[in-house]
Amino acid sequence: MPDIHGSSFKGYTVQGVSDEIWLLDGTNPRDNEPPISTSTVFEVHDDRATTDDWIPTALKTLLFPDGAEPIRTYLLVDSTLRTSIVGLFDLDVLDVPVACLFNGDAAGEQKEVAPYLVDLTLIGDVIPRFHREFFAKHWGQGTGILITSSVNLDQLKRHFRKFTRLKRERDERWFLFRFWDPAIASVYFRAIEHDPVRAAQWFGQGLVQTIVIEEELGKQASVFDGVAASRLDSNAHLPPVVLTEWELEPFKASALDRHIEEMAQTLKSDFAPELSAYRPEVIKRHVRPAISRFMRFGFKRREHLHVIAAWALFFGPEFDEKDPDGRLQSICASQEPEVSRFKALKLRMDELGTRKEQV
Repeated sequence: MPDIHGSSFKGYTVQGVSDEIWLLDGTNPRDNEPPISTSTVFEVHDDRATTDDWIPTALKTLLFPDGAEPIRTYLLVDSTLRTSIVGLFDLDVLDVPVACLFNGDAAGEQKEVAPYLVDLTLIGDVIPRFHREFFAKHWGQGTGILITSSVNLDQLKRHFRKFTRLKRERDERWFLFRFWDPAIASVYFRAIEHDPVRAAQWFGQGLVQTIVIEEELGKQASVFDGVAASRLDSNAHLPPVVLTEWELEPFKASALDRHIEEMAQTLKSDFAPELSAYRPEVIKRHVRPAISRFMRFGFKRREHLHVIAAWALFFGPEFDEKDPDGRLQSICASQEPEVSRFKALKLRMDELGTRKEQV
């Protein structure tokens, strides 16, 4: 049996910040209503080799349709993610129109980390170099989201600027909302599908036609269509977006899944001999019930939950119920601060381990 009783457990100090895993407590009051913005998931087959074109057919049909009413196409790109692929900041030397979503001093001071709106609208038969390189090298890398609209670059910039900094309803804190990151956009726009006010705020009551988000390394994409939102009363007053708990709920669940996956990988590495026969997926299924239960007890710190996951692996998911004196459960249910309770848990687990060795 590996030594996991208390501070001797080498996975106790998790690399990075010791932040908390959020508790999941938000519900969307509109979940049972029909979606006001329609999402469609479709596969993206890279058929450029057979078509000899610069873009997969499915994306070309969606983003640059022939014979349709006038449509403008944009890329809202994360400059830091793009730079990680290109190797340098190049959004100031493109052969297409570009506008930084930040204004004033922020645009200069945060030039190389800011979001940028790139106008991909085609004029005539000439395909700019940016288009060719983006769909050849950047599609599937998760550097931004694609947008179709009826308005020009400046108008669309003014619209999306409103969402770069948002307030959270619970504590009225302001923070940067990186909705241009596909990993965030994919979760968020699905969360607000059933809310007509949110849909109207983001789609601008007809200003934005579609938002296209790449997924699965570019092998599929989700298209969020704002047609339904455009049917709302155009004269209706739309308040500023203030993020509620139900909007943040999917991010919390997603963060929890990522943390449990990281725990499984780290545990498998820390206890390689003992867990050599177990895949990370099996470890995740084994520790998740214990993690969920201890989160309900109020344990939120990532390094605490990491050790609890190890205990669950080697002593069973309900290890806290096996204390013959019931002290582990008493510690969990007490009103002491999390740090104090975790120290008490470690001491008690040490005592139980020592007692077992003496028997």
